[in-house]
Amino acid sequence: MLTYHDLTHHIIPGPQSYSYFIPHLLLPLALLTPRSLLSRWQSIALFMPIIVATTLHAWWSMGGVDVISVDTLLHALLLLVLKDPWADFRFVSRARIGKHDDTRDMGINADLPAVTSNGQVNEQTSPTQPNGHTKRQDPSSQTSLPLTTEQPYPPTLRARLPWTGTLLVSLRLNNWKLNLPPHDRTQPPTPAFPTRRAFAAFALLSFLRGYATLDLTRAYISHDPYFTTPSLAIGSPLPFTALQGIPPQLLRSMVVGAQAWALLGQLFYPVCLLPVGLHALGFLPDDWSPHLWAAYYGPPREIFLHGVRGFWGKYWHQTMRHSVSTPGHAVAEALGLRGGSWGKYVVVTAVAFGLSGVVHMGLVPPEPLQATMRAVAIFCETLVARAAVAVYGLEYWQRGNGLTIRLVVNGLWVVAWFTLSLPLLAEFARQLGYWTVWPLPVSVWNGLTTGRWITWPCLES
Repeated sequence: MLTYHDLTHHIIPGPQSYSYFIPHLLLPLALLTPRSLLSRWQSIALFMPIIVATTLHAWWSMGGVDVISVDTLLHALLLLVLKDPWADFRFVSRARIGKHDDTRDMGINADLPAVTSNGQVNEQTSPTQPNGHTKRQDPSSQTSLPLTTEQPYPPTLRARLPWTGTLLVSLRLNNWKLNLPPHDRTQPPTPAFPTRRAFAAFALLSFLRGYATLDLTRAYISHDPYFTTPSLAIGSPLPFTALQGIPPQLLRSMVVGAQAWALLGQLFYPVCLLPVGLHALGFLPDDWSPHLWAAYYGPPREIFLHGVRGFWGKYWHQTMRHSVSTPGHAVAEALGLRGGSWGKYVVVTAVAFGLSGVVHMGLVPPEPLQATMRAVAIFCETLVARAAVAVYGLEYWQRGNGLTIRLVVNGLWVVAWFTLSLPLLAEFARQLGYWTVWPLPVSVWNGLTTGRWITWPCLES
């Protein structure tokens, strides 16, 4: 039977001391304390040393870092030191979207730029539909959005409790204005879905495609000894003669990537069906219904338009964008790097993906390289993009043959980059023995091919 010790020492790190939980209590307490009691610097001097010290002790007790504790520390750094929610943050709320939620649609703007070709860091979060298309509507069929209300730091404790709670769970800081024009211009973001019914349909689609992807890739893994034999190199021959024309590292990297994409995709839309259902029953306000939030993922076309920058900067979920990029902006400002300079871009990107690497070290075994090497790919890609624009001009790459070449080259480049980087993810998953376990309790593939539908022994009678 799996014990807590086995879980936290061989699968994923977890709390080993009470100090682990102290930052989770101090951060909301700090945010609830008004400026009339503590000034900004008094608040930092009182809370941050304790948060840092208890986090370090928790890491020492665990023998390393974990995702949640690192993320909490970065969040405390963001909200208490680098930003000033008391003075600058305003919660942006819409009272309602419309009386007939399930009978009306609204247009979705999908034309926001990704990381720009000149190397500037774009801090906007994409409010596009999951499929990346702009839906054109007849004006008479659109729901008219009400005027928004902006709530600064509340003066009373009763009002501060929901304000602070909402801030702490708003990891992407959507529906918040931060006194940061590039971000504030997009707030509140356009809802990703016109109706609860549309959200439910997409959540079901997301679940089914993720389930099918996990099932089929795991079926392949069960026939490929690379995934369960540590001594086999990723370039060793493939198990099927029909696949011999495909480079082994390419195929295995794509299998690993498909598994990661399918697993992470289940963490967003399907689990949000519960709050959407509670909203339909009237138990949650509009601001807490995920179908009225920005999309978790941007349009796939950003990958082909901007390569690796488009993948990590616009397509992939932006859960850690502010917590890892804001320290980079602070470092760049301290170095006197301002505007859209190449130096600032390098500093912000290096710090952001370096911190992302530390967050991803919260796994067993700790492996930051897969995350940190993204910065190298982005630097190389930006230099090539700048050179291409300098030689041919920006307009050439925005239409006609130039656009076609751009889409094809970026697509091939992203595949090549993942082929080089995903083996790192595959290796520590292999060390964990992840590939020896079927990720789904019920396998349609297994059921149809072998008659054994249940894959988890603990569920078999």
